[in-house]
Amino acid sequence: MRLLPAEPLQAPVSGLCPARLRFVSSLPYKIRRVPTDSGPVLINLEHAQTMFTVKTTTTLSTLACTVWFSVAAHAAPPGLSAVVQAGFEHYPQRALSDAIHRQGQAVRQQAASLLADDPAIRLRHENDAWTDSDGFRSWEGGLDLPLWLPGQRDRRNEVANATDREAEAVRQLQYWQVAGEIRELLWSLRIAETGLALARQAADSGTVLENDVNKRFQAGELARTDLILAQKEALARQGDLIAAESTRERLIQQYQAWTGLSELPTDIEEQIAPAKTLTDTHPALAAARLGTSRARAKRDQIQGEKRANPVLTLGGKSERPVSGASYDTAMTLELHLPLGTKSQAAVRTADAERSLTEASAELARVMRELDTNLQRARVERETAGRSLQLAQRQQALAVEGLRLTQRAFELGESDLFTLLQARAQALTAERDVRLRHLELGRATARYNQALGALPE
Repeated sequence: MRLLPAEPLQAPVSGLCPARLRFVSSLPYKIRRVPTDSGPVLINLEHAQTMFTVKTTTTLSTLACTVWFSVAAHAAPPGLSAVVQAGFEHYPQRALSDAIHRQGQAVRQQAASLLADDPAIRLRHENDAWTDSDGFRSWEGGLDLPLWLPGQRDRRNEVANATDREAEAVRQLQYWQVAGEIRELLWSLRIAETGLALARQAADSGTVLENDVNKRFQAGELARTDLILAQKEALARQGDLIAAESTRERLIQQYQAWTGLSELPTDIEEQIAPAKTLTDTHPALAAARLGTSRARAKRDQIQGEKRANPVLTLGGKSERPVSGASYDTAMTLELHLPLGTKSQAAVRTADAERSLTEASAELARVMRELDTNLQRARVERETAGRSLQLAQRQQALAVEGLRLTQRAFELGESDLFTLLQARAQALTAERDVRLRHLELGRATARYNQALGALPE
């Protein structure tokens, strides 16, 4: 392959989408086209940190589109909803809704069957070999066909429909549960990252202070006890940094295990949901209601089937009275009608009533729990807002105090211990402000979660 001098890819280029060309040219990449003898075009994308080559035999317009999509996919981090979807795809209990849906399909398939139960073959033979030995022989055979009771198929179809609705509600419930777990994990990560940044800042500041105290100790301005105090402070800050790094690494590994993603979303802030109270569309409430509906449909089915299904038997019979006589053949038609008694149906009816009662009790429990969680989330968010305002005022005072103490230390009017106290107070105040801001964002996410609002 003969390489020509690389030339910049200039606009306008025939066949190149202008909007996408502007997007590519606005990215921190240098795009260069390298013609070859055989026809393919090599496009070099040079970046400050990375450089990769795209080879194509298509037109430059198609190449630009490919480059645009590749660079966009490389540059854009996942959004909050995309992370939740990834977490749902890795959710261990995701198969439950599919299993419930297959259960509904099985009930519907059964209701669509021509027979109410499995058919059976009936065979019967009689002879007098051990009695009179006159040569009597009788052969009888038939096919048992269970028949549907009036309205039985409709009731089973209703059970199937209720099961399908429950399956979809369970899927929405699981997605909502995953959203809650992802929200908590991401905010824990954000708090851990902030703690890591503060720990790194404190460690750097401790090192600077240690170096400054060491110089002044070498110059004879400070005692060795001051140097030891500064060294202990620096080591303590290094220990805090190691702990913060470990916490973040543990959460990162958990994030990757839960979502299968390596990149974190950049924006996890949420706007507060407009709803103020629980609605029927809340995933947990909807799943509990539809579970109750399915239990009620199952109860109605059991009540409509207090007796067994009738059985129609179609068959034939052939017999001879004595040896040497010809066989007489006849067709047979038999109808078996179970009478059904209250005592026999009572057990099945009681079981169905119990299941319905348990589902209704679960619905009431879910409603009470959701209402309690919503009230708690509302109070938590209001408290987080007030705590943030208080922390901001405390930070302003701590910063001013540190400035005055630092100046006094430089002038020799204050000792090192007082300066370290002021620095610790300032660091604590800054940490509190950042953490209170993050806690307000997490409280908003928890409030939205309690309302049943999903990330958009």
